[in-house]
Amino acid sequence: MNIFKKYIPLALVFVFGIVTLASYYVPHRVSESYMEQISVWENIVFAFSLFLGAISLLYSHYNKIVKKVDGWGYSLFVYLGFIVMIVLAIVANGKISDEGQMTALGWGFNYIYNPLSATMFSVLAFYIISTAYRSFRIKSSSAFLLFIAGLILMLGNIPLGDLIWSKLLGWTHTSIASIKDWVMNVPSTAGKRGILIGVSVGAAVTSLKIIFGIERGYMGKD
Repeated sequence: MNIFKKYIPLALVFVFGIVTLASYYVPHRVSESYMEQISVWENIVFAFSLFLGAISLLYSHYNKIVKKVDGWGYSLFVYLGFIVMIVLAIVANGKISDEGQMTALGWGFNYIYNPLSATMFSVLAFYIISTAYRSFRIKSSSAFLLFIAGLILMLGNIPLGDLIWSKLLGWTHTSIASIKDWVMNVPSTAGKRGILIGVSVGAAVTSLKIIFGIERGYMGKD
C-alpha cells in the first residue's frame, strides 16, 4: 500500500515532468503531438478541479448555514446566485448571445454578475485608500520615494493635478504627465521586471523540487 501512496505518484510526477520539460526543447513531430495531448489533459484536469472547487464552496457555505455562524445569511445568497446562474445557463444552452440577441445567460451576466463584480471592486477602493494612508507614512528614505512616486501618479491622472503643477512648478517647463509617464515606463517597469524574474526563478525552482521529489506537498499530510 505504501508503494501506491508514495512511490508511484513520485514516479509519475518525475516521468511526466522530465518528458514535458524536454518536449519544450525538442523540435520534433512527436514532442509537438505530446504537448498538444498534454494541453487537452490539462483542460480536463482543470474542469474537474473547477467542479471540485464548486462542490467545496457549496459544502463550506452549507456548514455555515447549518451551524448558523456569524454572517450565515450571506451563504443563502451564494446558493441563490449559484442556482440562478445554472438555470439561466441551461435555458440558454450555455450561450451568452444567439444570432446577435442576448440570451438568458447573457442577461444574467450583464445584470447580475457584472453589477456584483463592480460592487466588489468599489468596496476594494476603501481598502486601497486605507493601505495607501499607511504606506505613505514617511519613516524612511524608501517611504519618502514611495510617497513622491504616489503623489506624482495621483497628480498626473487628474485634471486638477495638471493645474496645480502649472501654478507651482510651471517654470520648469515640464508637464506632470511626462513625469508620470517616465515613472511608469522606467522605475516602475524595472521594478515589475525584477519581480517577474524573481517569480519565474521561484516557479522554476519549485517545479524542479516537485519533479525530483523534494517537495511533496501535493501528496497530502500522510
